Formats: sequence, C-alpha cells, structure tokens
Amino acid sequence: MNYTIFLMLPILFCSLSAQDEDWQLVGEERSVAISGIATVGGHTIVVHDNKREYEGRIGIITESGDELKYRILEWPNETLPFDVEALATVPGSATDMIAMESQGKCHWLVFDQAKMRLAYNGFIQIPWIKWPTNLEGFGLMKVGDKFLAAWGHRGKSEYPGKLFWGWIDFDLRTVEPVDSIEITVEWPTEHVRHIADLKINESGDCWVSATSDPGDDGPFSSALYHLGRFQIEDNQINFYQVLNRQPAFKFETHKVEGFEFIENGVIAATDDENFGGYLKTFYFK
Repeated sequence: MNYTIFLMLPILFCSLSAQDEDWQLVGEERSVAISGIATVGGHTIVVHDNKREYEGRIGIITESGDELKYRILEWPNETLPFDVEALATVPGSATDMIAMESQGKCHWLVFDQAKMRLAYNGFIQIPWIKWPTNLEGFGLMKVGDKFLAAWGHRGKSEYPGKLFWGWIDFDLRTVEPVDSIEITVEWPTEHVRHIADLKINESGDCWVSATSDPGDDGPFSSALYHLGRFQIEDNQINFYQVLNRQPAFKFETHKVEGFEFIENGVIAATDDENFGGYLKTFYFK
C-alpha cells in the first residue's frame, strides 16, 4: 500500500526577474487566447479552450523578427475536443504531448516536425472526474520506467483548488490515482482560480499559476507559485509542500493560464479572453 506524507518542507528556489511589460502579442482575437503551452522538439505549441466547431484547438507560435507568428494546426481527429485546458510534453520525447480537456480526457498527440502537422494516438481518461470538478492543469514526470502525472482542479475563491497525482500507463492507456491535496493561494485575492495551469520539472518540483478572472473584460491578474516537490521514497510517491507559500512572481495585468519551463526560465502564456493571447519569456536570477 502507498502512503503519502504531507510535510511542510522549505524548498529553496530562485526569485524571478521580469517586468509586467513587453508582452508579445499572439493574437487579439478571443479564439487565440491560450489555455496551455508546451515546447516540443524546440517548437512552441499552444492550446485553446474553444468550444465552437469553427474555432481552432491547437496552434504553433514562431518568431518573425521582433514579432510572433501564429498559425492553427489541424486537429488530427474527426471528433474535436471540448474545452482543452492544458498541454504537457511527454518527458523524454521530442514529438509526443498530452492535451487535457477540463473533464480529464487526455488526448495523445504526436507532432511531425518535418511536415508541421499532428497525428492522433488515442486518448487516456483520468478516472472519477465529475462536475463541479474543472481541471485546468496537467503535468508529467518520468520516474525510472514509469510516468507520474499530476492534474489540478482550479477551485474558485473561497473554494480550494485541488492537486491530484498518480501513475499514467501509456501502454495500457490508464491513470491510477494515488492521492490529492487541497490548494489555496494568497494572491490574487478576488475571483480566484487557485490552479490555472500546472507543470512538474525534472527534479519533481511542482509549479502552478493562479489567476483572477472576473469576466471576459477583466481586469486580470495572476501569479506563479512553487507548491512543492514530488519524491520517490521506498517505492512510494511523496509530496513535500513548500513552507510559507508565496507568489514567486506576480503579473498585475494578465491572466496566465499556461506556462512552460525553458533553460533557466519560463515562458508565460495568457488567456486574456476578449483581449486575446500574449507570451512573455522571463528568467531565473
């Protein structure tokens, strides 16, 4: 039997260096607002929580001089996903990624870099997801020959978010939940979504974005938090929380619903609703 230990452990991390300015526009249309982001084989891929048939679900962003260029990628399956909220690269792969819907349907996508198109490799359903659970974050970590998955329910203001984790088996197409913990953040303070995106780095550190989302016209704000660290001990997965959780970085004017680790830094991506989507890269000091 697996037991999960919840200990308040001080895990040190660098403060972040950035200003809440100089965001690069991806697109002003609401349909280009970004709900998740991943880097796959050096390419920046983003997903959108669009629900209408004529709206794109996934796209690629490239640099064009000082500007960003965006184009939609065709969804590689006849059935379009509904409300895609997260995107995560499969650790160790330069082509494979998981796009998760808000009700836990995880689409396995394979990116062909030469042809710049996607292939569909089926889906994996996270079990026991029922409304009002609304998942907005998904992350993966390789542990030996196994894969740890974490997924996050966003919560709402006085109602905590929830961090779940378990083992994902890509051969059997199954997720085996292990444990969970409630998550609340100190900032933002109004119209709060405690988990708007989630990532796990190679060391097992789990980060989330938290947002203030009062409506389609804002005003928006958000922050990145280091929640804690996953560690394998005696063949079981333990999660150690950061002591005195504080925002690692605050964004006063944007709603960061996607972020991705890069070398010595992070790419932040926004879902600013009626104001579209933006990107910003910032670095650890």
